[in-house]
Amino acid sequence: MSKSEPRYLTIYNHLKAQITAGTLTANEQLPTELQLAKTFNVSRITSKRALTELESQGLIYRKQGSGSFVQPTVQTAASKQILLVLPFPTDAGLGDYASGVSAAASKHHYQAVTMDPSSFFQLSTLEIQQNYAGVIYLPQDLYQEAEQLFKLKLAQVPIVILDKTLPELALPVVSADNFSGGQIATNHLIELGHQQILFYAQRNQTVLPSSVYERYFGYLQALHQHQLNPVAALADLPKLNQYSASDWLTFLKDQKITAIVVENDLIAIKLMNELRQVDNQIWQQLSIVGFDNIQAASLTYPTLTTIAQDFKGMGKKAVDLLLDAPTTAETIRLPVQLITRDSTRPLQPAFKED
Repeated sequence: MSKSEPRYLTIYNHLKAQITAGTLTANEQLPTELQLAKTFNVSRITSKRALTELESQGLIYRKQGSGSFVQPTVQTAASKQILLVLPFPTDAGLGDYASGVSAAASKHHYQAVTMDPSSFFQLSTLEIQQNYAGVIYLPQDLYQEAEQLFKLKLAQVPIVILDKTLPELALPVVSADNFSGGQIATNHLIELGHQQILFYAQRNQTVLPSSVYERYFGYLQALHQHQLNPVAALADLPKLNQYSASDWLTFLKDQKITAIVVENDLIAIKLMNELRQVDNQIWQQLSIVGFDNIQAASLTYPTLTTIAQDFKGMGKKAVDLLLDAPTTAETIRLPVQLITRDSTRPLQPAFKED
């Protein structure tokens, strides 16, 4: 201790260093005035002054009859970072959330750090609290990841979820307007004269993601508004997922299906490639709409009509929401846009209903 430094300031600096380093974590109780007085060999009045100074600086809060606790909103130098967790590399062309997060973080004088889910879940809660101001998380399978995310919520780690919702988690979400997207895609096909329209998703999870359900319900809404019926139910998806390309051609012919709304571009492109291998003229008869507008959508053959999501906008909005420290499970939905390309065309006369 410096001879010129007031004793209360020694205590103040010691506790402040522990708080900013994360040694004392959010809502953790500090030693009492009496304990501090004994530790630093000072009077209780001196230790009380140190705690009062910490409180005035917003580093701690005090509860009558309970003691002093670390203020959860304290930001350390290390925690001027926002952690973005993505299940794919940022250069994979699957949705540019990262540039939106990075731009918004920089605007608020934060730095964005990207990590994959497996690395993220190896971090301890304490490491996350000490090193990051909060987490923006894009789930792969939210139902499988929910338990770990909820534990972080209980530890008061600020979290914003991208794309998918799970009401029981009660966490803020930023997503595309998936319902409108499904509706817009289906209406586009109906306007082209199609009536036998299939909704197709790859059901490789126990429960379909909320985003897929929302797109499906938008599809149903559009059909209902035009007095049309769905070709198949979601319960049929596991069977369809097992179809070979030849099985698909038979199914499409038997059901007189002329158009398909697909859950996302990746699945749409995969289906298109498989069908083209057994019938390279199928695009004269079949229209397909994807969802996402990934880079590959404009490079495949035929180029894919799709619903574009504003990935950058969602990234920016997620940062703003995270730093606003939301206290409710708010869901923000950003508008989507139809991108018309070569995979959709008017229904050919030979395939129109009699």
